[in-house]
Amino acid sequence: MAEPVMVSTRPKRKVETMEPSVVVGYDQSPSSELALDVAAAEAAWRGAELIVVHAFHRMTDVAGSPHELPSGDPRQAAALRIAEHGAERIGSRHLDLTVHPRAVVGFAPAVLAQASVDAELLVVGHRGHGGFAGLNLGSVALRSVTHAVCPVVVVRGSDHPPRGLVVAAVDIDDGADEVLDFAFAEADRRKVRLKVVSTLEILWPFAYAGDSGQLHHAEDEALERADMVLGELLHSRQVKYPDVAVEHELVQGSPTAVLDAATKDADLIVAGARRRAHGHQGLLVGPTATPLLQHADCMVAVVPHD
Repeated sequence: MAEPVMVSTRPKRKVETMEPSVVVGYDQSPSSELALDVAAAEAAWRGAELIVVHAFHRMTDVAGSPHELPSGDPRQAAALRIAEHGAERIGSRHLDLTVHPRAVVGFAPAVLAQASVDAELLVVGHRGHGGFAGLNLGSVALRSVTHAVCPVVVVRGSDHPPRGLVVAAVDIDDGADEVLDFAFAEADRRKVRLKVVSTLEILWPFAYAGDSGQLHHAEDEALERADMVLGELLHSRQVKYPDVAVEHELVQGSPTAVLDAATKDADLIVAGARRRAHGHQGLLVGPTATPLLQHADCMVAVVPHD
């Protein structure tokens, strides 16, 4: 088993390997066991290494940067055994996969964010140890998304066989390229269909309230433009991924109900989140991704965009 690689106190490029990697948070909870399986599949599809990270802290720790304990500290050894357990379990099922266990002192969201600075993907479970069953989303999962610098998959939803569908929640004016690139690649890796859902919310000026002719004309123009833009966005990616069967739906109104219903038929739904401005690390999870993280009946991928 490979030696653990400790995360430094600030994000930096990895020096021990330039191989692509997938990072997964692991604490032996049922949710993290599912996340481990998902992360292993993602790493195998991508030809990437899998890094199994167990974060632990003491009540006296200050919520801040991850750090190392002195060599031989029994807490470090106990935490490493947990990470090694996950690495060994998944390594026995994926013999061609390179797996590294890591045990790092610090609060899990910060640890996972730093561990995934150079990763292609971060995978976390819906809820780890210490959560309350009645809550929709664990605080570690949510904070891991808001701290992240790479795409994050939150493993959630009911236990069901594969459904053969990836859904992309697309705002044609905000982050559509990043969301579609990720969704097409995932559908291609999984050999499944892709459904692209875009919603259009039109707030009409009060002056149009009494003129249904102008109102309908403006509405038709807005829908026509949105359909044209979405078609152009899809065309270039269909050329790159010719084996992905794609359908798209343009819906007026709030996306919440439409997207929630779409998760009942999907294995994964992909949404975007804007990167924080002014040099701050992390993502601003908006009104599309937030309800999906709380209620979706499938895994949710949150993809950063500017």
